[in-house]
Amino acid sequence: MNASNSHMVELRDVRKQFEEKTVLDGMSLEVERCDRLVIMGQSGSGKSTILRLILGILQPEAGSIFFKQFEITRLRRRKLQRVRQHIGMVYQYSALLSSRNVRDNVALPLEELTDKSSNEVEEIVDQKLDLVGMKEAKELMPAELSGGMRKRVSLARALVMEPELILFDEPSAGLDPVISSVIDELIINLTEKSKVTSIIVTHDMSSAFRIGTRMAMLYQGKIIEDAKPEQFKQSKNPVVAQFLSGSTEGPILEGSQDAIAKK
Repeated sequence: MNASNSHMVELRDVRKQFEEKTVLDGMSLEVERCDRLVIMGQSGSGKSTILRLILGILQPEAGSIFFKQFEITRLRRRKLQRVRQHIGMVYQYSALLSSRNVRDNVALPLEELTDKSSNEVEEIVDQKLDLVGMKEAKELMPAELSGGMRKRVSLARALVMEPELILFDEPSAGLDPVISSVIDELIINLTEKSKVTSIIVTHDMSSAFRIGTRMAMLYQGKIIEDAKPEQFKQSKNPVVAQFLSGSTEGPILEGSQDAIAKK
């Protein structure tokens, strides 16, 4: 059975484990075009694992992962590399190469994956740095940038290949609340302007509700709630309600106490 082309991403009955620990346990999720889907959940619940599975960096033990009509889990290496060119990734701590300046970091995907001339590369780099307000910082090294500036450069790099999908791993990690809001606004504006689909992994609640057009909660290896932000806030699921309120009373801690008791 093939994936319908209408979804940008689909995960079907995906199971992933690391040694003894099952992180995803028959998890299914559909992402529509132009969604800004926020995946939330506790630390270590497998949120970032989902992004790595979509990129084909990790392979699941069972289940299928589709990007448009391509089944990521079945692609040969060369085909996977080509498909990856349509997916941008913004890593948690920006993952810039410390030995290269801003311009070279942003140009890297174009130089490695395309045969564009140096003039074309220069033009695209300038355009993307301009989009994120970092054109003046072109010659600076990553060590000379603040956390928020690094995040912007990382975003520019994710955009250079004109991706259809961008994956964000904890975009506001390590940023103060004001800079975090600025990055959120930038993500919203850029994804709307470029008509790009995005999946954002976060446990920052204010950021999640600012960015998301859809929210999904990952708990014990499955998506237990998937709804628009307003409906998500009204969820009757006790795990979701506890996660949103930050309360110590409820099934989340009880579950972990059981796990501790069993050890």
